[in-house]
Amino acid sequence: MIDIGGRRLALTCAGSESPSVILETGLGAESEEWALVQRDTSTNAHVIRYDRANRGASDGIPGPRTALDMVEDLHTLLQVAEVEGPHILVGHSFGGLLVRLYAHRYPEEVAGIVLVDAMHEDQFDVFGPLFPPATHSDPPELQRVRAFWQGGWRFPGTTAERIDFVSSIRQAREIESLGDIPLHIIIAGTFLHQPLVPPQLRERLQKRWQAQQMQFLMLSNRATYSLALSSGHFVQRDAPLAICDAIKDTIAAASRRSFDLLRASAR
Repeated sequence: MIDIGGRRLALTCAGSESPSVILETGLGAESEEWALVQRDTSTNAHVIRYDRANRGASDGIPGPRTALDMVEDLHTLLQVAEVEGPHILVGHSFGGLLVRLYAHRYPEEVAGIVLVDAMHEDQFDVFGPLFPPATHSDPPELQRVRAFWQGGWRFPGTTAERIDFVSSIRQAREIESLGDIPLHIIIAGTFLHQPLVPPQLRERLQKRWQAQQMQFLMLSNRATYSLALSSGHFVQRDAPLAICDAIKDTIAAASRRSFDLLRASAR
């Protein structure tokens, strides 16, 4: 438990080698779901997972909270815990938005990024209207998910972290480029494995999801991607080795970037 100024965040570390790898979770999972990724990656890196405020073992804090508030929490946490950078940031879903914003705000502290089926700032506008019309036979889970995607996301009280998505999305839209920071994008079979989506719609929605994810490639001139179509949205549960491989590749890409920068400065 690390005190970041009158409240504590729960931090779990493994491994001791450089670089440090920071695992940032999404909305529907706790940091403990990164355990397999952390264990595998810790043989070659210092790997950290943590619970954001109002999640897991961390202290609560009143909301609403924006993505930038959470980025500042992470920045303070790493400083207080004396975690040396630059870091490899790995973000799943909403965590993908957070790590992009972190890299935008503190580019000198980031060596590489892995986006794991990351949240896109336009996803609610695109996919909210595509839900099938409501019927009396809809299961409660479908009703809940539809309500969130079709407008509930605008209200902080709909999430345990009291996230101000309206402000957070506006903050993410300010990110035009991350320069030459190595960036790897993992695209899961999110809609192919979503039981709430009618089978006849899954492939079409999946293509739109993949097209939206591919837009992240424009953020860096060192961007690559891989597909994890056998996995649902929670890749750290379904295909953790796909994330481990992407982290290893990104560490290698970060090393090449450092070498290129050193060579350029020596000319």
